[in-house]
Amino acid sequence: MPRRTLALCCVLLIATAGCTAPGGSSADVTVENAESTSYRMTAYLIDGPVAAGELTVRATNDAGTREKIELVRLDAAGPYYNLSLGAARNATVRRLSVPAGETATASFGAWEPGTAVLYVFEAPDGRVVRTEFADCPRNSLSHSFVFSDGPENGYRSTCS
Repeated sequence: MPRRTLALCCVLLIATAGCTAPGGSSADVTVENAESTSYRMTAYLIDGPVAAGELTVRATNDAGTREKIELVRLDAAGPYYNLSLGAARNATVRRLSVPAGETATASFGAWEPGTAVLYVFEAPDGRVVRTEFADCPRNSLSHSFVFSDGPENGYRSTCS
């Protein structure tokens, strides 16, 4: 094979390598709600490296005052309502409603490997009932939440 043809083949192979690769990056979330109340899930896809201990959120306390609070202190200091992540974090926001007794699934196309995700679940009155933080340096991130009175209640994360 002539050198020119070999060089052209190498250039084409390099240029199209990402186009034919199986899979790709994805972040999926499934929420199974076996309870009698509905929930609102907000997912913040945070651009740039961050750890859960570095996140500060804004939320309304029980007295009705809007305040900043570290994410790691949220559960102990609550209850809190109407949580949001500040604009300084440059996060992409996705929302999902999960009616009582139903399962909802969403896929986030804006997610890239290494992007952190903050999940916030709120009751119909805006009260924060659960938060979870995750990141994944690999190509596939999958989260599953179960709201139930049974032993399956909880959160699972898969990074592959």
